[in-house]
Amino acid sequence: MIKVAIVDDNQINRITIKEKLAPYQDVFLVFEATNGEDFFEKLESLPKEDYPQVVLMDLEMPILDGIVTIASASIKFPEIKYIVLTIYEDDDKIFEAIKAGASGYLLKEDKAINIVEAMKNVVQFDGIPMSPAIARRAMELLRDTPKPTASMQNAIIDHQLSDREMEILREVVKGYNHHEIADKLFISPNTVRTHVNNIYKKLHLNSRSQVMNLAYKNKWI
Repeated sequence: MIKVAIVDDNQINRITIKEKLAPYQDVFLVFEATNGEDFFEKLESLPKEDYPQVVLMDLEMPILDGIVTIASASIKFPEIKYIVLTIYEDDDKIFEAIKAGASGYLLKEDKAINIVEAMKNVVQFDGIPMSPAIARRAMELLRDTPKPTASMQNAIIDHQLSDREMEILREVVKGYNHHEIADKLFISPNTVRTHVNNIYKKLHLNSRSQVMNLAYKNKWI
């Protein structure tokens, strides 16, 4: 039995995905969510033993999109696999999804059997399944060894943290405490504490080590 969650802001898309999965008795839908924020709320309300093993994640969603959600979720919940299920097959999206921590990249037009086999692949073999069209693009990108653009590198930053929060995050990752950061930036320790709390909340992380992992992963420092 594979436990799965669907995250997509479009109700018709969610219904279509559920209809594709319905004939497979070894696939169990744990929950569906309308965006990343909704996903975190529903996931965190469950006991760990009820977590989905795979999350089928859309990319373009309001409030918290798929790339940002995967980036934080793959650190906070590393035992869960995240498969992008989208209509996009452009270079930037592929790079961003892989960088964020996606375990696979499929197109919504893919057949049900392909989606189910991809979920089994990531759960049983820790594979990296891709739609044929995506796999061809990925091979071309690897062959041409392109360099990520600045917009790709900053995608998560632009979605999540303000300039001041990024400034404080860098100091936190360097190991400075609230009072040291306050002295360095000429603000009060309470202001630093407020910013740090906001950083944790925005990134949906709950420990310094998780924040540091995400910061190093995305080269924020």
